[in-house]
Amino acid sequence: MKIALAVFQIRTLGGKERDCLAVAETLMKRGHEVTIVTTAATPEQVARLPLTLIPQRGFSNHGRAAHFAADVKDHRTKARPNVLVAFDRIPSADFFFAADAAAALRLSPLSFWLPRGRTYLRLERDLFENQKTRFFFLTTRQRDEYAALYDFDRSHATVLPVILHDERYLAAAAISETARENFGLPTHTVTAISVAVQPRQKGLDRAMAAIAKFPGIHLVSVGSSDRSLRKQARALGIEHRFHLVPYTPNIMDLIGVADFMVHPARAEAAGQVIAESLLAGRPAIVTGLCGYATEVKREGAGIVLQEPFKQADLDSAVSEMIADLPAMKKAAGKAAEQLRNQQGQWLITIAETIEGSASTSPST
Repeated sequence: MKIALAVFQIRTLGGKERDCLAVAETLMKRGHEVTIVTTAATPEQVARLPLTLIPQRGFSNHGRAAHFAADVKDHRTKARPNVLVAFDRIPSADFFFAADAAAALRLSPLSFWLPRGRTYLRLERDLFENQKTRFFFLTTRQRDEYAALYDFDRSHATVLPVILHDERYLAAAAISETARENFGLPTHTVTAISVAVQPRQKGLDRAMAAIAKFPGIHLVSVGSSDRSLRKQARALGIEHRFHLVPYTPNIMDLIGVADFMVHPARAEAAGQVIAESLLAGRPAIVTGLCGYATEVKREGAGIVLQEPFKQADLDSAVSEMIADLPAMKKAAGKAAEQLRNQQGQWLITIAETIEGSASTSPST
């Protein structure tokens, strides 16, 4: 079967880009002819991956998104794959991998009237109004949020098992209890971690404000090099307990140096870092809007904050976490066992869904 996977770029690997590459690898191993349609890739990716590079057009993010959708449609007409799987909003795709929340929920009401908002909403509406498109959702909650906005066939929706990549499982198994010394952290000090490529969206400011109230706790922030974060740390008086680490692929090693994760996100469709924390046997404090908050709640492997968010609730949660840390870690260990039993299931689900429902005749 000829399968095209469309994702705007893979030069920088965020969550959906990594997911797209993993899906491509799985489908190729199952004997399918796969092409990744994208606008940007590294030289190493160009050398080893089955890519179709199309020119990037447009002067704004929303303009480039609209042009990409149109160009993928043109590619489909010419290449005639049996299946088109979109990781960005491509109207008329056979499958859409919903990597984030609905644009209608993320955008402010004012932006609905601006070119940016109108473009994203049009792409999303056209995608979900196509009754032939099938959808992969990260969580049940995410599916239900989209269903409240768009009248798509629920039988076309597949909620995926927890998404964790194989290298995370390998890294979790190799976590060293002495790793703190490698990062210059005190061996016997309680340490929290926050993974935040987008600091405000992931609630890093909330985490910093909470940690400031507990003089004995260190906070490691991974993913952003924003200089303003050090200024915030100085203003809060935690500059000597705040450790800023740029993005690293060795995320499990850093999670392993912590006692718990704090992830009070303002927006989070799923939150792979939450699952990664549990896989490492580290409990987590998360906001209830995070899709994978259900994984924390299921095993009691941390604390789920109620919405609307209140800083006092996070402060109390940190206090509770410190007091119950041994029990919380034990619960996280049980959650890790459950996650290990699900290894690779999300990829199998995607592959079998595509194979079971796609026509073998070229798509049009």
